[in-house]
Amino acid sequence: MRYLSTLLTSLFITLILIGGFNWFIDPFGMYWSPQIKGINIIKPEAETRSRITKAYRVNDIQPHVLIVGNSRVEMGLDPKHDIFEGKRVYNQGMPGARLSMQIDYALDVIENVPSLEKIILGIDFLDFLIDPNELNEQLNSNKTHQPYHDRLLSKSNSPIDYSLNSLKEKQSLIFSLDALSASLKTIFNQKPNISTINQLGFNTADSYKDIIKNEGVNALFKQKLTWLNDRTKQDIWIIVTDNNFPFSPKFEQLGHLIKASNEKNIELTIFINPYHVSYLHTLKDNGYWNKFNHWKMTLVEYLAMIKNETTLWDFSSTNRFTREHAPITKVNETMAWFWEPAHYRKEFGNYLLDTMFIDKASNDFAKQLTKENTNKIITKENNELLLSEPSWKTLKSQLY
Repeated sequence: MRYLSTLLTSLFITLILIGGFNWFIDPFGMYWSPQIKGINIIKPEAETRSRITKAYRVNDIQPHVLIVGNSRVEMGLDPKHDIFEGKRVYNQGMPGARLSMQIDYALDVIENVPSLEKIILGIDFLDFLIDPNELNEQLNSNKTHQPYHDRLLSKSNSPIDYSLNSLKEKQSLIFSLDALSASLKTIFNQKPNISTINQLGFNTADSYKDIIKNEGVNALFKQKLTWLNDRTKQDIWIIVTDNNFPFSPKFEQLGHLIKASNEKNIELTIFINPYHVSYLHTLKDNGYWNKFNHWKMTLVEYLAMIKNETTLWDFSSTNRFTREHAPITKVNETMAWFWEPAHYRKEFGNYLLDTMFIDKASNDFAKQLTKENTNKIITKENNELLLSEPSWKTLKSQLY
């Protein structure tokens, strides 16, 4: 009996020591315990659990401004930008998250953060495309909104299930071998050019620097454009159906966010993320350019239909930023505005924020889309893309 008591006590002490160690190192950026240079300031493992940590950290921050989207906004929009001075800002961008998950997380913040005043939502064309089979399934199902993520689903069904699920998620970030392994990796990876997610949810994207130093932007461009080629060549994606149901459920998901924002008097600004011109040409090469433009027109029509005051900015135009020369043949040469065709740098993100909230005027790289100007803007874009065709052919020959 004494042996069993000693064993249980030892196990308990060991568990407490492991938990305390993991709490202090905080590899996933959940608790933000004291930060010590060379020990735990850089958190390379935080990216692996961001969908968990960002669900809870936002409640700790109690932001006035919430940034929503995928990895593009996570790496591109800095919560510490000067325009946010005096405001608490949290970047809830989540890599690889579907539009439904992005919006469900934002809806949860709207419900639980009374200080929230503004939402900035970055959207992408591919996030609105839908498999016809998926569309038919959704149209034939109950149209009542159901949260996409299990954590939020449990909250809507049972507060007890939600509490238990939350406890399970949080303890796994401390009392687990996985957390211990992540803590050790964190200690041994306090190095330059390692990506980390800071306390405000922003991803520094520093790992790109190491890739560029060793392989150049060639590797990044080839990887992203190959992925885009594979995705668009499936040729099973659609935006709208027919006259009986002109908007896909993706727009309905957007509508939930607009409605919730309006009900709480939260200012909602939506913008189309910028892409390097090579990304746009790849869409065109695979027959998606007209669909891309159709999507923009559908967005404008949808916002007009629901009669709201949401502002829609388009940063996806062909301009001096998106036409930036890509040093494909050189190693260790970074670009000023892009990491690769789909992800823009914080420096470009600063221009986006300035335009939306300081200048607030159309310029050569951004436009507010309205029913009155969208067709004209698209026509101009068609011409601009044609003019950049020769440089795209040169770039493509260097890549492939």
